[in-house]
Amino acid sequence: MPGSKRLQANPSRQFSNSHNCIFLLRHGQIQDHEIKRFIGRTDIPLDETGRAQARAWEKNFSHICFNKIYTSSLSRCRDTADILGQGQEICIDPRLNEIDLGTWDGKSFEHIKKTEPLLFQKRGERILTFRPPKGESFNDLLNRVSPFFEALEKGLKAPTLVITHSGVIRVILCRYLGMDPGQLFEIKSAYGQLFLLGPV
Repeated sequence: MPGSKRLQANPSRQFSNSHNCIFLLRHGQIQDHEIKRFIGRTDIPLDETGRAQARAWEKNFSHICFNKIYTSSLSRCRDTADILGQGQEICIDPRLNEIDLGTWDGKSFEHIKKTEPLLFQKRGERILTFRPPKGESFNDLLNRVSPFFEALEKGLKAPTLVITHSGVIRVILCRYLGMDPGQLFEIKSAYGQLFLLGPV
C-alpha cells in the first residue's frame, strides 16, 4: 500500500470503524518465551499473559466490526483470534505462518552455535538469503506472504485484522516502510504488539 503509515498501538487506545486499514497484530506471549531458541513452526501455546493480552485487545476492539480476521494456522495465533474475535469471521491462512526454520526449529541459539558454527555464522552474514537445513530464508518468507497482503490491500474497504508472527510482521513492515530488508531485525515486534497499515 504505497504511502501507508505505520502506527504502533497499545491496548489503552480506543479504535473505531473509521480506520479502514489493516490491523497487524502479533500473537500473545507464549509458554517458555524466556528461552532463547529458534521458534518457527513449533506449535507453542499461549501462556496466561498471552491470553490476557488477547483479552485486552478484545476489549479495545469491541466497537470495531472487522471485515474479516485472518490468522496463521498455528495455535498461538488461532487462540489469540478466538479470544479477541468474539464471534467475528476468522479465516485461517497458512501463508501467514511463521518462517520455516527446518531442522533448527525449537533448538536453542547456543545449541546451534555449538553444533553448527559455520552455518550459524553464515546466517548472521546473509540474513536475507540464508536457509537453515530444510527451512526457509527471509526472502522466501517475503515471497510467501507478499501475495496475501497485495490481494488484501486491493480490496480493502473496511478494517481488517491480521494475526501473525514476528518474522511475517518484520518482512512486511520493511516492504511497507521502504526499508532495506536486511534491516528487518531493527523492527521490534513484541508479543501482543499492534501495527496499523494504511491511512491513520
